[in-house]
Amino acid sequence: MDRAMPNEPTAAAPDTPAMADVGPSPALPRPLDIVLFYEAAAMHTGTVRDHVTAFERLSGHRVHTLDVRAAAELAPDLTRADALVLHYSLVIAGDAYVRPSLAEAIAAFTGPKILFIQDEYRWVDRTAETIRLLGVHVVFTVVNEDVIRRIYRAPWLEKVRFEQTLTGFVPEDLVHRPVPAYTDRPIDVSYRARRVPAWLGAFAQEKWWLGARFREDARRHGLVCDIETSEASRIYGERWIEFVANSKAVLGSESGASFVDFAGDVQPLVEAFERDHPDAPFEEVQHRFLGARDGEIVIRVISPRCFEAAALRTLMILYPGDYSGVLEPGRHYVPLARDHSNMDEVVAIIRDPVRASAVIERAWQEVAQNPRWTFASFIAHFDRVVEQEHARLAASPEQRAADLDPSSPQVLAGLSRAAADLARNRSTRMGWTLRLMRAAGSADAWGERHVPASVYRPLRRAGRLLVRAVKPLLKRLLLGRQ
Repeated sequence: MDRAMPNEPTAAAPDTPAMADVGPSPALPRPLDIVLFYEAAAMHTGTVRDHVTAFERLSGHRVHTLDVRAAAELAPDLTRADALVLHYSLVIAGDAYVRPSLAEAIAAFTGPKILFIQDEYRWVDRTAETIRLLGVHVVFTVVNEDVIRRIYRAPWLEKVRFEQTLTGFVPEDLVHRPVPAYTDRPIDVSYRARRVPAWLGAFAQEKWWLGARFREDARRHGLVCDIETSEASRIYGERWIEFVANSKAVLGSESGASFVDFAGDVQPLVEAFERDHPDAPFEEVQHRFLGARDGEIVIRVISPRCFEAAALRTLMILYPGDYSGVLEPGRHYVPLARDHSNMDEVVAIIRDPVRASAVIERAWQEVAQNPRWTFASFIAHFDRVVEQEHARLAASPEQRAADLDPSSPQVLAGLSRAAADLARNRSTRMGWTLRLMRAAGSADAWGERHVPASVYRPLRRAGRLLVRAVKPLLKRLLLGRQ
């Protein structure tokens, strides 16, 4: 891609931290045609699927979803669109998702370009440069307001409009779903969390530490728990919903990180060290690679799991935090001290259906049924922003031409269908990839439990070396990647 940006944003829009406070939008003579690029392979995750489909279901405009890998093959005519959206399921900082030819077409597009982004602690400088090259006008960010401009610090980002959003919203189909009564649920406390990389900092490790510590505490109190932190134990789809609905309570903490890898140089160093020293404690990694930067910027946001728990009337036991302004401690969740010093009080609430139900009911009424935290409210926010940006940029000759072409909706709809067909063909190969990953995770968990450490550690190192060697071949065979 040429490094000159063809349509750099010309004016900074005011920051709008409150999701509902974007102001009125100009009246439009017709619905806009919006192309939303996303990663179809990520749709097996419920939160991604719900987020993508919300645009199609709830927007007042015509949203044409387009798998980003299929788009590279189809070479779409983007001049027929009124606005482009880059979904968080793809990563713009690199060619793996947005191929150079597609990036050039996006950069040349003169209408509003909107980026949704998560995992904002990685590849920050590369992401900022790609925002400049693509000419992104609006970034929907999930990070807390006080750190937005500390993360997005490049000079050209002063001309980009930032809007705050959440990582997920209330799954409205769950709010009135029949669920077991509190006393009929067989699991006292459940939890799933994977071990996150050490380079994300101490704050991110809390999800891993929380499960291990609570499991030990629960044994002493005789609680019936289902707490796992291995990759093989992860649950998806309907099985996950049933799992939460059959639990009296779920554990949780804020999502995020306390280390921001601006240049992207720390992550590979830490990952290489962890491959060679899989048993090294976090404190050693922190001392060697993170130092005083761990904690300088802390990203802390609510997890979509909190909305699921509220909708399914499952008690939340959480480390105290802001939770993006959604949850209040003691009112919507039972706060668990980070040193677990109030474990006796937490257990007493779990075992008291009256006290537990009071917290559950407030969360269900004030969070799960609050219109502010719905996908409808989110999409209304998005619609207002895209309308404002379209009005600001609609004076360009390209946009005037798109407005006059009545065939654009049909052409874009056909393009979306063709991309969906290509994505379905690829999803079969992705299914085999996921099965292999789960089998490898199960084998690793079994070996860790049943094989002596002195024997299993060298075997695991050898297995990881083998995986690294065959991974490029598997990508080509199963995913069609180069």
